[in-house]
Amino acid sequence: MVVIAFTGWSDTGTVTTDATRHLIEAFKAERFISVDPEEYFVFTETRPEVRLDEGGLREITWPTNEAWVARLTDAPNDFVAITGTEPNLRWEPFATRFAGAIAALEPSLVCTLVARPAATPHTRPIPISGSAADAALARRFGLSPSRYQGPTGIIGVLHDAMRKHGLPLVSIAASVPHYLSVDENPPATLALLRALEPMIGHVPPLEDLEGASASFLERVEEASSGDDQIVQYVRALEEQYQDGDPSVIQPDSELSADDVLRDVEDLLRGGDS
Repeated sequence: MVVIAFTGWSDTGTVTTDATRHLIEAFKAERFISVDPEEYFVFTETRPEVRLDEGGLREITWPTNEAWVARLTDAPNDFVAITGTEPNLRWEPFATRFAGAIAALEPSLVCTLVARPAATPHTRPIPISGSAADAALARRFGLSPSRYQGPTGIIGVLHDAMRKHGLPLVSIAASVPHYLSVDENPPATLALLRALEPMIGHVPPLEDLEGASASFLERVEEASSGDDQIVQYVRALEEQYQDGDPSVIQPDSELSADDVLRDVEDLLRGGDS
């Protein structure tokens, strides 16, 4: 079983990479591929970061793309994760190399993770959707064919490269409330991990993430409950919330989503200070 997540276009709120990192740490996965960033990044666009180590010395952290593996004794298959930062350059050779490395593993299933902004309220369960081009896989996991057309990120390019190898491909997407433009979204990460359970065959304990999700929603409620504009906007989303594709929800409101977004961000940042 291979799970793939990249920051960037397909990773609103770092939801997919947070989910993958949770699995890597919980399964005690070991890194077996690390891609040299020089060939794929423009460092004036995706900048390395300076951090302080335990001794207070500065060290540079470069954008990375890596593959990890864990042997799972209580699941039908081993676990492989591919995660990192969406490259700036040379997407086709990048995807071709990764697809070849994945095909060599002869995986039973490859699942790409997506998190996208959507007009869905934080007061309702995070909608999870899935797709698979293969009819048998779609029936097995209750998925549907993908009908998306339009711009794509590295996940879409990787899908195309892996399809040429005949790999068994599925995709799982979390629809994240678009007005919560924050660095993490534990409820959406938790929803993705639960959706992965029937595919992996085993998901590690999620109690810590459940606690973080509850705390996150409490902070959002505390931050937004005193602002009538935010309350009105969320209520409009709730009234039109549906189990289908939340991207089609259009709240019947004259409120500016941009204004609401700024208000929520300001309130949440104020709550952190």
